Amino acid sequence: MKTITAMIALAGFSIAAHANPPQTAVGASPRTAVPSAHALGGPADMSKSDAPLTRKGKVLSTVDTTGFIYIEVQDGGKKFWVVSPTIALKKSDSISFADAPVQAKYHSASLNRDFSNILFTTRVVVEK
Repeated sequence: MKTITAMIALAGFSIAAHANPPQTAVGASPRTAVPSAHALGGPADMSKSDAPLTRKGKVLSTVDTTGFIYIEVQDGGKKFWVVSPTIALKKSDSISFADAPVQAKYHSASLNRDFSNILFTTRVVVEK
């Protein structure tokens, strides 16, 4: 169940790029409403992203979940969280990632944690 919730949440950001209207996850409150992964062709499509890497930051911390990683990032004076398909990262890595809309007031059921702002991306790369 945690994996399904995380996959649905990760799919949430990119629905705006598609013509399909957002769908509310079954049993989700308006605060945690996210589009269905089915609308995007399934969660497997997320790992095949070739989205341009337009954002950069430094890894402050990470939280691994099944299939996804929550990354606390610092970009200049701004700190925020990014969620992506799982990638090996360590504290202080410099990363580039695909930009996406920020979701405000997101509750992660799998982590039982609230995030004031979180960005769901399809692609993260460690800079060398």
